[in-house]
Order: sequence, then structure tokens, then C-alpha cells
Amino acid sequence: MTFSAAMPQTLTDEAQKRAIANAVWTDLLWLMPSDRTVTVTVQDGSVAVDLGPPPPAPVVPAH
Repeated sequence: MTFSAAMPQTLTDEAQKRAIANAVWTDLLWLMPSDRTVTVTVQDGSVAVDLGPPPPAPVVPAH
């Protein structure tokens, strides 16, 4: 799990990030595909979800 921000972090910021990460872990992670990157952005009460590209299809040899 990674966090980034342009402004200096405070202990309160760290606690809030940890609480959000824990909520995602316990309540949302099971909904996310395990083979794709999922990006969730929240701004001004709106939530946007982007899914990364699917993995390449397996190559099935032609016999």
C-alpha cells in the first residue's frame, strides 16, 4: 500500500490514511480484481474508480 501527498504529513494525516487503508482492506478489497490495478479517487464527495488493463489472454497452442 502506498500513500503520496504534496504537503508535509502530520501524525493526524498518518492516522487518517491508516484508517482509510484499513477500511478499504476490510470492506472493499474483495470486490477488486486481483489481476488488475484498481485506482479509487475521491474528491468533493465524488468517487471515481479506474481499472487497469486486463492481463493478456493465455496463449493456447493449436494442435
